[in-house]
Amino acid sequence: MCDGQNIPVENWGQPGEPFELVAVAVTATDWSRRLPAVTRGKLERFLDPSARARAGASEWLKTCWLSAQLGLPGIAWEAGPNGKPLLTGAAAEWGFNLSHAGDYAVAVLARGAAAGVDLESMSRRADVERLGERVFSASEQALVRAGGREAFFTLWSQKEALLKALGCGWADGGIVRKTRLELLPYQIEPATGVQIWSRPVLGGTYTLAVGLARDIRPMNATLRASRFRS
Repeated sequence: MCDGQNIPVENWGQPGEPFELVAVAVTATDWSRRLPAVTRGKLERFLDPSARARAGASEWLKTCWLSAQLGLPGIAWEAGPNGKPLLTGAAAEWGFNLSHAGDYAVAVLARGAAAGVDLESMSRRADVERLGERVFSASEQALVRAGGREAFFTLWSQKEALLKALGCGWADGGIVRKTRLELLPYQIEPATGVQIWSRPVLGGTYTLAVGLARDIRPMNATLRASRFRS
């Protein structure tokens, strides 16, 4: 049985955005005591406490928070064409995705759209120009050369969210090198049609991006109020 009592769920969404965007601190609780037994077992394979905490927070969002948001007693999943887990059954019209970095796990939920989210620490070590040459298009590489690390991690999180929304990965060069992302808070990426929202979070030390793909439209129904909401 899920337990969401006294877990502070932070609302990271902004007014007018067509999705729910929430975060939890991975150190907020002992997640193994908050999850159903069938899910709790997934944490046992993580020997590192930090990795176990990140996995626990992600499983809680995927299992407990999501179920409460949708007003469903359980959540059913199926694998998409490229292996991405997709909601099915009563929740089939919803898109959901997770990301974690540092001390936070983040979840996005959108109706009528496939969703992707990515959270990145800007302090992570990376040879931004060299790596950018491998994963960015020519226009994106120019932005990295001009804007340095901030531009690199902003574009990286945008592209990660875009690829997750599409259900593909970095190995798909047909998409990875053809996108024309910009350093904007909102855009529709022209090569794929994916909507991207992007912004710095946590005092500018992290960058966050959300992508919505395919049947994109604003939510036309109010989500059931969650008893887990802070």
